Amino acid sequence: MRPRSRAALRACAAALLALSVGGCEWFMTMSDPPDIQPHEREPWPPPALSIPLDGDPAFDLVNVDQVGLTNPQPADSASLARGRAVYDDFCSVCHGPGGGGDGSISGIFPAIPPIGTAAVADRSDAYLYALITQGRGLMPEYSRIPKEARWDIVNLVRSLPRAEPAAPGAAAAAPADTTGGGS
Repeated sequence: MRPRSRAALRACAAALLALSVGGCEWFMTMSDPPDIQPHEREPWPPPALSIPLDGDPAFDLVNVDQVGLTNPQPADSASLARGRAVYDDFCSVCHGPGGGGDGSISGIFPAIPPIGTAAVADRSDAYLYALITQGRGLMPEYSRIPKEARWDIVNLVRSLPRAEPAAPGAAAAAPADTTGGGS
């Protein structure tokens, strides 16, 4: 081989090596597609004149109280048991088993709000259903949970004990440790 050909071959090999090591995304296939992560973009709106599969009217968190959604699930023990099972699977990791915002990932996402509060109690069932269905902020949408199960979660949230907000200065009013012991 001629020296000029060898130099060209080496240059091509070096370029291919640099591209393969550099993580180029030229070789995407259907088995390894580029994916869209949650919250990267807004979901696509439904096509015009489409009918929702669940039969609910179109709603969002702003207008949900005006569209006439009502909770079809009575808040009986069966609904609360079903709601607890779904809540444990989907919600307790963030909101905690008692709804205090102390789930297992609360150290990673410290702004998880407690749901056993007066502010949540003041919201309508339809609003809570819409919040579960569509999400808000960092909370993802849970429309994949069956409609009846979302209403069961609403009933469960209504049954959670209400947490009393801490009084301002409560820590300062606590008695001081006078034993000299410490922890």
